[in-house]
Amino acid sequence: MPEQDILTTQRVERLIAGDRSVMAELYDAYSAALFGVVMRIVKVQAVAEDILQETFMRVWTKRASYADAKGTLFTWMLNIARNMAIDHLRSAAVRTTEIQDEASTVGMEEVGSDGSLMMETVDLASFVERLPNEQQEIIDLVFFKGFTHQEIADERGIPLGTVKSRLRLAMNSLRTIYGVSL
Repeated sequence: MPEQDILTTQRVERLIAGDRSVMAELYDAYSAALFGVVMRIVKVQAVAEDILQETFMRVWTKRASYADAKGTLFTWMLNIARNMAIDHLRSAAVRTTEIQDEASTVGMEEVGSDGSLMMETVDLASFVERLPNEQQEIIDLVFFKGFTHQEIADERGIPLGTVKSRLRLAMNSLRTIYGVSL
């Protein structure tokens, strides 16, 4: 078993056992990627930061519901973050919030040792752009616009199975690009 898989397995065991110290490790390992996805959906940095914090709180409170047979820890956390971001968009409060331009930079600001701002970015868009057009479209509709599989099938006039196949292929490609094991 590769070292990364062993480390992830140990983190999962510690999380489920209630070891609070594992949360810092999970944050260090996954926060940048999760923030990038959330930011791409909500487009407002302060909102994305709040959702990221809520995501980690939910990971802790719902840790018993994680099942490795259904997917990796990262995928489970990604789904929590994505769903929370989509829920935020669907809420009435966001309708009155001005959303930033889609071309804004995805990233987190950190203060360097000299007091200057540093930008840690997750260039999710460039990863998605590596996919075939039909997979890019499915990723955009599902993860960034909150469409259900059935809504995509109905709107695009393609079979539901085709939507699911394209999404699966896209997710497998993104896992390879990100270096996340299945």
